[in-house]
Amino acid sequence: MKHYLAFDLGASSGRAILGTIDNNRISLQELHRFGNGGVAVHGGLFWNLLGLFDELKTGLRKAFQAGVELSGMAIDTWGVDYAFLDRQGFPVGFPHHYRDSRTDDVMPWFFDKVSREDIYSATGIQFMAINTLFQLAASVRDGDPSLEIAERLLFMPNLLTYLFSGHIGAEYSIATTSQLFNPSTGDWAWPLIDALGLKRTLFPAITPPGTIVGTLLPAIQEELKCPPLPVILTGSHDTASAVAAVPATSGQSWAYLSSGTWSLLGVELDQPLVSQEAMAANYTNEGGVGGKIRFLKNIMGLWLIQECRTEWKRQGINYTFDEMDAMAAEAEPLRSFVNPNDPSFTAPGDMPGRIAAYCQKTGQPVPETPGQILRTALESLALRYRQTIDELEQITHRPITVLHLVGGGCKNELLNQFTADAIRRQVVTGPTEATALGNIACQAIATGDIKDLQAARAIIAASTETVAYAPKADAKPWEDAYKRFLQLP
Repeated sequence: MKHYLAFDLGASSGRAILGTIDNNRISLQELHRFGNGGVAVHGGLFWNLLGLFDELKTGLRKAFQAGVELSGMAIDTWGVDYAFLDRQGFPVGFPHHYRDSRTDDVMPWFFDKVSREDIYSATGIQFMAINTLFQLAASVRDGDPSLEIAERLLFMPNLLTYLFSGHIGAEYSIATTSQLFNPSTGDWAWPLIDALGLKRTLFPAITPPGTIVGTLLPAIQEELKCPPLPVILTGSHDTASAVAAVPATSGQSWAYLSSGTWSLLGVELDQPLVSQEAMAANYTNEGGVGGKIRFLKNIMGLWLIQECRTEWKRQGINYTFDEMDAMAAEAEPLRSFVNPNDPSFTAPGDMPGRIAAYCQKTGQPVPETPGQILRTALESLALRYRQTIDELEQITHRPITVLHLVGGGCKNELLNQFTADAIRRQVVTGPTEATALGNIACQAIATGDIKDLQAARAIIAASTETVAYAPKADAKPWEDAYKRFLQLP
């Protein structure tokens, strides 16, 4: 029996999860949960780095209080965000939140220096203003003074790992989210970094997931009264860990959908796919566990639903998610749609009003009730998934017969059925705790307790339950809706 501690940080919450591997099964126990989110300061949006570090220490303390002998710990977070270290090794300022508006208009500015074609051929990454490349471009353009004292750049999971272990590095999967990594060379895209005018020494060596990078710093051991626990790099990008936990069988023609605040839909490849067709459709080549490439598209996911709930709560109406699903189920089907990736839906704010405004602008019936708004959002996500799967088949020249849906979105049964109806394929949901399972499995691969990725997936499949959704027999209403959806801007 072996025990590992996974820290899984998302954009709205974080958790410390104890994973126990016994008899080729993995079981999970949540030890600590805490809130997360952006902090607005003078018009900017930032992460509370020290608060997050303190919460992780609380989770670690609870793990030792549980009385088990830990074999390792690892941290995964969302992608693209980073902080600088100064020459003394301290973080410089507050890490910017990827939804900070400073990048809203920076892409054209950088395209004057390097063309879209050259950027994509070097990185194979989907163009999004939130990417590290454009965050750094905004800092350069705006004369950010932190650049003057910055000695190292660390992505959020690697920054937190550094605070625990002292290890400075860039784990492969998180580095690939930056749009500053060249998947063909396996190194940084140096010409882009040079075009930004940044010194190359900012960017640390790239380390593969499944690497033991040290133990807890003596100061941490003394503070928490704990032994020198091994610190491991897992798939530091949460989606990389989640995809590692997809319970797919080898040889199966499958795609994955990691469903949460973001929906990340793609396939697993052995080599990057950087083609004109992939660039035109704005697909991304991100790193995975076991040397895999996650060829995918980022789609605005349950953020639409979460922000609707936040707005209604602001108005004094505190719907539960179950109540919201019930209202959506009762609303008229396939009435109006939105493009979930429209820029108007990116920032926090009045999401119900924005959905209604989009429908009005595009000449569709305007959703008015909460149920109509929610159904519009959910059906639009399902249709966006259909569009993405069609594109994936065309670009990769391989069929997709089943969609594995993992993550917190597994709990939304209504969206799961909409997805099966829209894509006309079987949808298999589970595990919900894919990121934590993948995080722990990657740690166990590092220590030798699990042989490899294929063995990890077999153990995860045996440890969790899945639910299958089949498309309803009558395809015509969804096919007609899909044609209308494709006409949206």
